[in-house]
Amino acid sequence: MDESKTAGEADGLLVPEEEADVAEAVRTAVSEGTCLTVSGMRTGMCAGAVPHGGYVLSMEKMDRIIGVGRDGRGYFVRVQPCVTVRQLNDFMRRRGFVSAVSVTEGAAEQLAAEGREFFYPVDPTELDGSVGGNIATNASGPRTFKYGPTRDWVRRVRAVLSDGSVLDVKRGDIRAVGRRIPIPFSEGVREIDLPSYEYNRAVKNTAGMLSEDGMDAVDLFVGSEGIFGVITEADLYLAESHPLMSNIVFLPRNGDAYALSRDLPGSGVVPEFLEFFDSGSLDLIRASRAEDPRFTDMPDIPDYAGSALFFDLPMDGSITDKYRMLEPVLEAHGGSLSRSWCGHELKDRERFFAFRHSVPQTIFEYVARLKGSSAPGINKMGTDMSVPLAHLDEMMSAYDEVITRHGLEYVMFGHIGNGHPHAEIILKDMDDFEEAKKAYAELARKAVALGGSPSAEHGIGKMKTEYVRMMYGDRGVEEIRAVKEKMDPGWVLNPGDMVVR
Repeated sequence: MDESKTAGEADGLLVPEEEADVAEAVRTAVSEGTCLTVSGMRTGMCAGAVPHGGYVLSMEKMDRIIGVGRDGRGYFVRVQPCVTVRQLNDFMRRRGFVSAVSVTEGAAEQLAAEGREFFYPVDPTELDGSVGGNIATNASGPRTFKYGPTRDWVRRVRAVLSDGSVLDVKRGDIRAVGRRIPIPFSEGVREIDLPSYEYNRAVKNTAGMLSEDGMDAVDLFVGSEGIFGVITEADLYLAESHPLMSNIVFLPRNGDAYALSRDLPGSGVVPEFLEFFDSGSLDLIRASRAEDPRFTDMPDIPDYAGSALFFDLPMDGSITDKYRMLEPVLEAHGGSLSRSWCGHELKDRERFFAFRHSVPQTIFEYVARLKGSSAPGINKMGTDMSVPLAHLDEMMSAYDEVITRHGLEYVMFGHIGNGHPHAEIILKDMDDFEEAKKAYAELARKAVALGGSPSAEHGIGKMKTEYVRMMYGDRGVEEIRAVKEKMDPGWVLNPGDMVVR
């Protein structure tokens, strides 16, 4: 089971401790004519790590930070696949690199001597998810607004292929000629014909595999959900960090925060991200804070608050000027800096992010309780759609019209700065669940029609395979299948994820 709260079954569990064990597991599955479902921290939301027969290949023991390196772009950290984002950034914050191995000459010493600080800037909502899983799904999060998704930070991958051989490739080593890319296997090079569709990079998008003219071989694995190889090691670039001031601005009406998010760019202030909360999501947080001791460290949400906007600002020499420019924009929407939460210390910023994460966490736990009692077939139903900002007004109207028409309730929160808020549908029983599936499909079609994606950051897994067809049509699905057949003729690796046989 993963965070989708769907269950599966397996014939056995394999827990490799090193890459050779992974290769042996793949060869064993091939010889037995069975399959492997790769599992990490099981934080995925689309059942990608949920097995339906065969073996579960749990990577949980491959969780070591190997060392640091440096190239022309900058510093990077070499990791095994079950290192988490939290673990990686703790390693940087606590200066673990001082005693780390240098994977390029002198890199650890150079990093230790820097007067600057660095961090891994990709921040999916679940910081305890594995970086291997994040690579497999091209995960993103709030800071995608500034830094882009996982793909932009992957320098190199090492992966066990479907014949048990190991491919070690860094960016620039292997590139496609047009839409044909050569991938070396143990018996020789296989020429892989990439899909002909146009992959949408204009919005957050994890629907289907990337395909582009001249594509880098690294990108065959980033976002491919483990169907082409099992990642055993990766190099992840670091970004220079800087002090940040976190801000949660409370507004009086439901919709004021959305209006503020549209007007904020005109203030001249450029935030690191923009996260939105409607009145329903604030009520969920209030309830969580009252009932769950994990949230007691958060301040009280003001009684007047009907919506909120969360953003970070760089604490440079112009921070005072930034606030001076912000104040009139906030006041125009009923907000005020004097009634906002602002903090720059780590403990304050962690509280603010706990505030942000308490909405999906509350929904997860609510659905889990339903599943364990009155509705065992139920799953969480939160939208994961993105559209260009020019069409966000239309999509926001569609969320309200469609979900309400199906007789359902919802709360809205999330990545408004990327045209990617989440509508979490509040389910009460299986009848609601069936209606929510219809509403979800209607909204997914609307997002695609507006030039967006039906799966912006959570991937496809086993739950959303129909959205690959929605995005790319029958031809696109068949072209992805053809790549799978060439890379993994026995459909050994993660069968049922992204496309079905």
